[in-house]
Amino acid sequence: MDRHDIHSVFDALTEKQDEALRLACQHLTSKQIAQELNVAPVTIDKRIDAVRVKLGHMPRTDVLRHYRAWAEGYDRTIDDPTILATPRQDDARRPRQPRESSYVFEDSFAFDTRASWDRNSQWLPPRIRLSDLGVGSRLLLILAGAVAIMIVAVLSMAFAHALGTMF
Repeated sequence: MDRHDIHSVFDALTEKQDEALRLACQHLTSKQIAQELNVAPVTIDKRIDAVRVKLGHMPRTDVLRHYRAWAEGYDRTIDDPTILATPRQDDARRPRQPRESSYVFEDSFAFDTRASWDRNSQWLPPRIRLSDLGVGSRLLLILAGAVAIMIVAVLSMAFAHALGTMF
């Protein structure tokens, strides 16, 4: 497999595969990566093995070596934070952006820091956002929804059965 084919596989990685390979390039084991990401070690192995399969069952060390070269070649960071250039002098004269929840780029568009599903949640009280709920609360909401659907289904079947016995 040539370098272009290998890099095209890396260009198409999922976010989870990219994260697993990035951490593996830091010489972490699957178990250490799994602890950091709060998943099972077999999950990490599956993510990396999926990439290995796309690369023709290339050994893991070779995959990591190619991934590091690909990430460095495309100015992608693996270990180091991105270093930003110092602002030009004409940038210092520009007015500062106010600290709000919306950011405006002069040459682009405005975006909100919250997710689209979290902006207009009418079914929650105004002080509680869906992102404020923990995992347990979200699971409880899902369970309550499932129970409500099940109750509606059972009542519908009972109503249909009662209609059937009437005629």
